[in-house]
Amino acid sequence: MHLKEVDANLLVTLDALLVDASVTRAAERLGRSASAISHALAKLRELFDDELFVRAGQRLVPTARAQELAPTVHVILAGMESLLRPNKPFDPSLTMRAFAAASSEAGELILIEPLRKRLQEGAPSVRVDWTSSNMESIIDELRNARCHFVIDIMGESAEAPDVRAAKLFDDELATLARPGHPFSKRRPNGEAFAAAEHVAVHSLPGFQGLADRLAQAGHDIRRTSQVSSALVGVMATLNSDALLTLPASLASLLERQFGLSRIAQPIEPVTFPVRLLWHTSYDRDECHQWLRGEFSLLAQEL
Repeated sequence: MHLKEVDANLLVTLDALLVDASVTRAAERLGRSASAISHALAKLRELFDDELFVRAGQRLVPTARAQELAPTVHVILAGMESLLRPNKPFDPSLTMRAFAAASSEAGELILIEPLRKRLQEGAPSVRVDWTSSNMESIIDELRNARCHFVIDIMGESAEAPDVRAAKLFDDELATLARPGHPFSKRRPNGEAFAAAEHVAVHSLPGFQGLADRLAQAGHDIRRTSQVSSALVGVMATLNSDALLTLPASLASLLERQFGLSRIAQPIEPVTFPVRLLWHTSYDRDECHQWLRGEFSLLAQEL
């Protein structure tokens, strides 16, 4: 393959398909017809001698070759865009981009959802979608541009030399209970706190840290109900004397929304950093860089 054989528009199409995993959505993003995108995909398959995408229901799943190409294609396009507007400052209000951010439920509620609201006002054509965070494969997800940001709570993500990490803020575990709970009137001792029914949210980190800290003080939690989400945890807590423990940044939001009571823990707080991760291939991407700044501003408000 020679450079003169490569049409830059084909790379634009490939990048859109990698982001949207859909011929229809890629066509909408680029302002082209679905048939034009399908025709370009056929040329790309011939050019790279690979299927690049296989259909799985309504989605297009990238092949290993497409995943390998993704970061390089994005860097090439970002460089071309920079060359074409060398003197024009970045304007988020005129930018059309889509990103995926991987996080737990806490990260989505305290950072991604508020960011979406900001984007509606200042950058309506910039989209940040939530994607699930499988910490075992998250480094590969970043390398292959299947996600562009990771909100890492409690240092769950593995380290990698080609992945950047910036601390957003320090958080700690907080415990909530229904209004009028006996512990809301008086601080429980370690024995009473450990003997209570506890709710642990499967999708959120941290509960084990609380259990370990109590065990170090000689108090073992014996009754724990594991639930699938924070909402289920809130409902279980509102309708019983169970205690719900989760990151304080999320606890503050749930307190306001559902009228829950903050319970004083009988131990030193369990603290942990909340970090933002991204791949080095996006270091100089102006839109990505701007979004990193928006995440930081949100973190400062927290």
